[in-house]
Amino acid sequence: MNRPVLLIHFNRPSATRRQLEALKEVAPERVWILCDGPRKNKLSDIEKVCEVRELLDHLPWQCEVKKLYRKENLGCFKNNSAGISWFLNDCGAGIILEDDIIPDPSFFQFCDELLDRYADEPRVYAVSGQHSSPVPMQIDADYSFCNYFDCWGWATWKRAWDHFDPDMTAWRDRAEWGIVSRRVLHNLRARLYWDVMFRMVDVGRRDSWAYRYLLTIWKEQGCTVVPKMNLVRNVGFDDEASHTGHLLGREAKTHVQTFPLSHPTEIVPDPLIDQWYEDELCSKSPKARVRWLYHQFKRRYDRLVNRSVS
Repeated sequence: MNRPVLLIHFNRPSATRRQLEALKEVAPERVWILCDGPRKNKLSDIEKVCEVRELLDHLPWQCEVKKLYRKENLGCFKNNSAGISWFLNDCGAGIILEDDIIPDPSFFQFCDELLDRYADEPRVYAVSGQHSSPVPMQIDADYSFCNYFDCWGWATWKRAWDHFDPDMTAWRDRAEWGIVSRRVLHNLRARLYWDVMFRMVDVGRRDSWAYRYLLTIWKEQGCTVVPKMNLVRNVGFDDEASHTGHLLGREAKTHVQTFPLSHPTEIVPDPLIDQWYEDELCSKSPKARVRWLYHQFKRRYDRLVNRSVS
């Protein structure tokens, strides 16, 4: 598989082992590796980061490799956004996998074909392999378009990433945010939720590059590809995960994509998919909120039980 692949790793050797073992079947020929440095206030990071880098230094297949190992910890936002720029400035377009993502082999052909198909389409900002619904979407084609962005296994182009706005001007400018939010978000619940989320990112309570890229897509009136069936598995639902532990209970089964792909007839965000993302994953409908609270309670209860037993 000749399409460039960026692997983003940090301090989870078990996740790194699982991903590298899974990638052996595909054996990407060109690999870029990004690894953040250990955190100063986490002494255990030194050993874990060293173990991760030892694994990355000995990939279990032959390929061309470029590495960017940080000496100091930059954090998720600065490390990943700068690393993605490093990758895309070098290769122009490619597939991006963080350490906790295990893709089905068909994910790579899915991304490869769509990176070619939409290479010169300015409205398309990303190709995602993630679809969190427990069942395939009710659409005719093998994928559709939406206003939301999933970074659990994705691909993009330099021409799209060049628009990335780390300063979130579309939110900080309150007049512009009013225009953007009313165009994309169709109820007050969603607008209030995303206003809070972007505020948390702005003040540093969420160390996220992905929310910033999502806002960039909204600002530029872009969209993303979302597959009919989920093509990746996230193995990062644990306490070590930076951003996924709270999503325990939302894991979706991985499917195999068949080819040739069936394509949509037009590039338009599907309002039903947008509504699903908002109701189930983001601001959440009352029913989804109850499910989310149940999983939060269960996760905390199980943690307390495990501590008392040990």
